[in-house]
Amino acid sequence: MRILSYILLSSILLTMPATASAQKAATEKKSYDLSFKGIGLSADLSGYAYSLLDNYTSAEFALEANFGNRIYPTVEIGKGWCDTTDETTLIHYKTSAPYYRVGLNYNFFTKDEKPNPDSYIYGLARIAWTNPQYDVDTPPITDPVWGGESSLALKGVDGSCTWAELGAGIKVKIAKGFHMGWSIRYKVRISQRKGTNSNMWYIPGYGINKSTCFGGTYSLIYEIPFK
Repeated sequence: MRILSYILLSSILLTMPATASAQKAATEKKSYDLSFKGIGLSADLSGYAYSLLDNYTSAEFALEANFGNRIYPTVEIGKGWCDTTDETTLIHYKTSAPYYRVGLNYNFFTKDEKPNPDSYIYGLARIAWTNPQYDVDTPPITDPVWGGESSLALKGVDGSCTWAELGAGIKVKIAKGFHMGWSIRYKVRISQRKGTNSNMWYIPGYGINKSTCFGGTYSLIYEIPFK
């Protein structure tokens, strides 16, 4: 009986250092470095591409903070323009307004629990809003009941929209301090304010006014390190 107790006690003492080492390793893996590393300034170059494909365009700049090369809180400020006439209905729509987004990027590209700050894949989340004014003009319309013609000319109609964005992107180092970035975003409209006799056709920063849509960015990024 004494021999059996001695064997059990020895086994427990031998396994204690291994258990402590495993717990220490697990703790070290979970203790990420989230110290401030610097800030990044970027300009979105995709607005010109939108002007070639659709009847609207935008200009956008962003500021992001780098915490541990892992988490990047981000603020995006831009302005959208639209001036178009529908070829079928001949309805003219015009707007120009700033928009704002806040959120963060998360670096998923890790090695040995240390994120790669140069080239990586990231996820993103944003909350965005805009408060544009827009103009709507219609051609003369014949009343089918009473006859006669009338047209609609609305100027400076107030509108607003709030939406959320989820997506992913790629960031690649091209030179010291400079990166190029691409992102694809799924946008979900949360709320909007409509006019009495009209609604926004294009929403600056969002796109064509639908309940959901896709968007993207192509950015040149300059990073300022912090020491």
